[in-house]
Amino acid sequence: MTQEQTFSDRKQQVAAGFNLASVGYDRQAVRFLALTARRLVEIAAIETNENILDVATGTGHSAIAISTLVGARGRVIGIDIAPDMLTVARQNITKASLNNIQLQPGDAEHLSFEKCSFGRVVCASGIFFLPDMLAGLKEWLRVTKPGGVVAFSSFGETAFNPMREMYANRIQNNYGVVLPASRGFQRLNTIQKCQDLMQQAGFCRDNIKIHPEQLGYHLQNANEWWDIVWHTGFRHSVSQILPEKLAQFKTEHLAEVEKLATDKGIWLDVPVIFALGKKSA
Repeated sequence: MTQEQTFSDRKQQVAAGFNLASVGYDRQAVRFLALTARRLVEIAAIETNENILDVATGTGHSAIAISTLVGARGRVIGIDIAPDMLTVARQNITKASLNNIQLQPGDAEHLSFEKCSFGRVVCASGIFFLPDMLAGLKEWLRVTKPGGVVAFSSFGETAFNPMREMYANRIQNNYGVVLPASRGFQRLNTIQKCQDLMQQAGFCRDNIKIHPEQLGYHLQNANEWWDIVWHTGFRHSVSQILPEKLAQFKTEHLAEVEKLATDKGIWLDVPVIFALGKKSA
């Protein structure tokens, strides 16, 4: 199998996983995605009348936040590889009565836009799903105007632990699901990794700003953790469990998670890394 075929298969798997997750992507327990998207937009310092590209727009959190900032003369284009995500995003945009957002299917590594088309490119919690993160970031830089900004977010090393490790251990050791050694945000889970990637893509070191923030909160119970498993990127791996074994896995895993509860609930650790790079003029 060629590298191109491997990348294509990975993209199809990612799209399938997020199509499944799309229905519950906006649930209360999963609000860290909306919090991260809105915070990224704040950090990107969007200006009035700008044209902005929102990569991996998902259900539209970033695009909606950007829409009010760029105003009637500005424009937001949101792209995503998962069509069901775009369907939910359109519903959210309609509810918000916004008319300066355009949504379309798109491959983040192979954009259809001319170079220097956008004042800023943002990608909230999506870059680490790309098979070739460097190729994607180079594309985002290509379509950004000189002096413009590319901004993305990832998660820190401890994100979603200890539940994430409990999940990975049980699904691999007891249910035969094989997880890649380096997967999802773990490919980009430190400031140094983000710094290195941006420099490799062509950003000048002096034009790169990276900082972490903690956006975690307490879940009310273990069932809210299952909402996260079922309605985020975790869905891809859990969907590999045989259907007749899924209920058993859920019961066992949530019993383990419930033991973490305190009088405040179950802490969801969400350390976020925000990275911004300014394109040289």
